Amino acid sequence: MEATNTSPARLVGKTFDCDFGSFVPRLTFRTANEIRVQAKLGDINIDQTVQADVSGVRPDVFIVSWVEDNGNFVVQLQDHANGVVHNHARLADGQVFRAEGRLQAVDA
Repeated sequence: MEATNTSPARLVGKTFDCDFGSFVPRLTFRTANEIRVQAKLGDINIDQTVQADVSGVRPDVFIVSWVEDNGNFVVQLQDHANGVVHNHARLADGQVFRAEGRLQAVDA
């Protein structure tokens, strides 16, 4: 089945940096429902593969959500056409992290 521009399968095998300034997580779509999350927060290095829900909203726009091993729940609106990512996370300690940044494809 061919991946359309609203299909999560379109993202499989691709890697993106979510540039929020001082925090730049890297997401690699391993399958249509599994992503590798890599990030550095101070002295903490995050590198884990998590189950993800990925839904196409309209051409090149996706909602992606996942729960990290530490309990953080992350939801992103990724606009690949315009290179913009909106992030909303409920951290394990109850804090909320909201940010908007650049969504940049990373060459293989």
